[in-house]
Amino acid sequence: MIRFTQYPPRCESPHVPDSAEYEPLTWMSPREGEPEARVLRWTCDCQPVVYELVTLGGVRYIRRIQTLKERRLIHETDRWIDRVAEGLWNALLFGHVR
Repeated sequence: MIRFTQYPPRCESPHVPDSAEYEPLTWMSPREGEPEARVLRWTCDCQPVVYELVTLGGVRYIRRIQTLKERRLIHETDRWIDRVAEGLWNALLFGHVR
C-alpha cells in the first residue's frame, strides 16, 4: 500500500555516490563578470554538496555548491566542449571524479 506521506519521494535528482577512489577535478572560483549561465542538470539538494552541469556561450562546465553552516561556497571547473563535459558529468554521477 502506498502512503501519500511517502509519495512522491523527496529526492528526485541523482546523488553523487561516496567513493573511496576517484579522480579529483580542478575547482576554481567563479569567473568575475560573466553573464548568468543556464543550468542543464543538477544533483539532489538533500546533500551538503550540490553539483550542476552548466552551459554558457557554447561551452559547458560543472559548478559545485557547498553549504557549510548557512554559508555557500561556489566553485567551478574549467570550460569544455559539450561531449567532454557530458562525459565528465556522467563520471561524476558514477563516482569516478569529484
